[in-house]
Amino acid sequence: MNDLLKQLDTLLKPINDAMRNVAPAQLIRYVAIYMLISGVINLCGSVALITAGALGGAATALGSVAGTTAEGQQAVAALGTVSGLALVSGILYFIAAPALIVVALGLFRRMGWSRMGAVVVLAASAILSLIGLVGGGGILNLIWILAGLYVAYFFYTDAGIKREFGQA
Repeated sequence: MNDLLKQLDTLLKPINDAMRNVAPAQLIRYVAIYMLISGVINLCGSVALITAGALGGAATALGSVAGTTAEGQQAVAALGTVSGLALVSGILYFIAAPALIVVALGLFRRMGWSRMGAVVVLAASAILSLIGLVGGGGILNLIWILAGLYVAYFFYTDAGIKREFGQA
């Protein structure tokens, strides 16, 4: 693990140097604000995805009962797949949303656990973005994946961030 982090430090040196020019307290505040906004958006999005998935599942069930043509059956099967993906994504976002909000509040209060909480939640959020990318998401999902993983890495490795939480 340490070898991987050393290789990442070398690869990301220009970005790390630029990030170290920002005061750690300010950077923590920015990440906390981002996580708070992201948590609220994830909560709203999860409700929409769960609703869409449930309605799509109901439509699939009704469509499969009403014997249709071969093309109709293919459409019903496709709807079932999409609604299942929407439902699973909605549930995952519904789980991630409170975690983002709780960790953001911990970052604002400089709770010792919140630094590692941010690492875990940002990595999990990047995985959710990866699922969204695989499910047909665009370039924005790729940006969230890279940004989430980088901030998680930076919070895990930066001495200034660790000092802010009394962990250096």
